[in-house]
Amino acid sequence: MPAERPTRFSETLAAGICRRLAAGELLRDICRPTRMPGRDTVHRWFAENGPFRSQYAIARDHMADALAEEAVHIARNATASTASARRLQVDTIKWLTAKLAPKRYGEKVVADMAARTSIGDAIEKGRERVRRLRTA
Repeated sequence: MPAERPTRFSETLAAGICRRLAAGELLRDICRPTRMPGRDTVHRWFAENGPFRSQYAIARDHMADALAEEAVHIARNATASTASARRLQVDTIKWLTAKLAPKRYGEKVVADMAARTSIGDAIEKGRERVRRLRTA
């Protein structure tokens, strides 16, 4: 008879999961062995347990840093023959880190702050429009 996966919340299991997430492991890989809770169980713990939810969020934030370091390692060790595969790996990691920590690893959106007209010009144009509408 196969061993049953743990389903009851355990501080020890939760801490181990978060430690491994923070190191860059994926939840699906952490939950693969039958001695570990399934992904659905971890998601339920996340929904039901505020302290675990906070611990998990911090771990995912650290995961982004670990994955970014892994991407640099992969890129540094690429060779001419492995460059295409390594690029795919790095691009996938970049996508995930941007989702995990968008402020640090997401695309930077730069607002165009250069004003095209002055406030006075804008007010004057508005007044002209009002005059035209009144005379039309």
